[in-house]
Amino acid sequence: MAKARIWSKFSRMKTLTVEEATHGLGQWVELALAGEQIQIRNGSGVVELRPAPTAQTTANETLPPREALRLLQEGARMTPEQADGYLGELREERLAAESRRPA
Repeated sequence: MAKARIWSKFSRMKTLTVEEATHGLGQWVELALAGEQIQIRNGSGVVELRPAPTAQTTANETLPPREALRLLQEGARMTPEQADGYLGELREERLAAESRRPA
């Protein structure tokens, strides 16, 4: 059940045609800036609409979870299925650690 909830976050990627993207470009840019995954298809080619990196993140900065996951996927070339598995493992580890903590 937890995996289904995690996967549903990945399955919300919106794929548009060039015509659809052109018509509502402002809306799509706002959604992309908010962390939504937006793809634009032109024939057999696909591009992603996402915020450009503004500065290198230091070790002390915390990234929003969606941005951290995007960077993991981009750098490691993770598929959504692999990311889902990774997040599931992290969640299980956290729950196990919390159950071992004294109340």
